Amino acid sequence: MFIKLPNKFVTPEYSVLNSHLKFGDTIDNVFKGIEYLNIDFDVEQIYSYIPEQYRKDFALHLMRVNTQVPPHTDTGILATLNFYIKTEGCCTQFYKKKVSKPKTVQIENQTDGYIFDETDLVKTESFVAYDNDVYLLDVSEVHSVIPESDFNERLAITLATGSHSFKAVCDMVIEMRKL
Repeated sequence: MFIKLPNKFVTPEYSVLNSHLKFGDTIDNVFKGIEYLNIDFDVEQIYSYIPEQYRKDFALHLMRVNTQVPPHTDTGILATLNFYIKTEGCCTQFYKKKVSKPKTVQIENQTDGYIFDETDLVKTESFVAYDNDVYLLDVSEVHSVIPESDFNERLAITLATGSHSFKAVCDMVIEMRKL
């Protein structure tokens, strides 16, 4: 479901270029949800976790979350390395399905990802990331983001792939980082 990597990372200087993709709603003229942004920065520190021949299979974005995120699976992504910049004490909670066909919905921009009815799920593992932590997540598994209280925004640089499984990315990271 997830692995916390032992190394911390140093948040690079970056500049936001534009919005790449959003999942959420606009409420009172303010977007609430998850937004992936294109950014400009020296990518070597982030890409050093992945062997060079596979880097083309990974998308790099800044993820900005500014609301609680319900249980869901990601669209088009199997695994992601999250390099947390600002965590705001949020919990990433994973779930198992209680029933074979849980109730689901899709929102705008979701293709193969779904939002799940929590009554059809059982909580399993969870973690609270801290600033400069690095986690590898299996985002094909149902997961949510739960804030401990009101928060402004959670930021992470994401290195995500829809081509390689969680296990395959784990093996890549072990090879590159000598874990």
